[in-house]
Amino acid sequence: MNTIIRLMTIADVDSIVAMDRLILGQSLGEETYLLELQENQFTTYFIMEEAGEIIGHIGLWLDPPLSQVLNFYIIDAKRHHGYGSVLFEYALTYLQSVQVDTLTLEVRPSNQSAIKFYERFGFSVVATRKQYYSDSEDAYLMLKKL
Repeated sequence: MNTIIRLMTIADVDSIVAMDRLILGQSLGEETYLLELQENQFTTYFIMEEAGEIIGHIGLWLDPPLSQVLNFYIIDAKRHHGYGSVLFEYALTYLQSVQVDTLTLEVRPSNQSAIKFYERFGFSVVATRKQYYSDSEDAYLMLKKL
């Protein structure tokens, strides 16, 4: 595994929006990402690259001691090879370095592989947000103490 994890830049926005739409079925969009990167002091986005290609991404909202995962994925071709764990562990280490002690995220109940992934990292379901997604699927709110 020869990867680089770095902060997302404006030059990454078009690629991330395209990947969001492919993997997540939707995206925050170019304008929102540009505003987030240029003006929002509460967000941090990391990119994972391999051989110069973006293979993963995690977005974090930070208001220490609290933080929330905004989005997180690894491209399909690289899933189940440990890349997600490496990127997620990197994010957790970063969050601890900025005095975050509580991390939350939302996940679809139908996304059992993601739920199991987060449980391996110590997350637990603490609430259900009814009809959270645009297709009316609920979301589990998961929480981890760092």
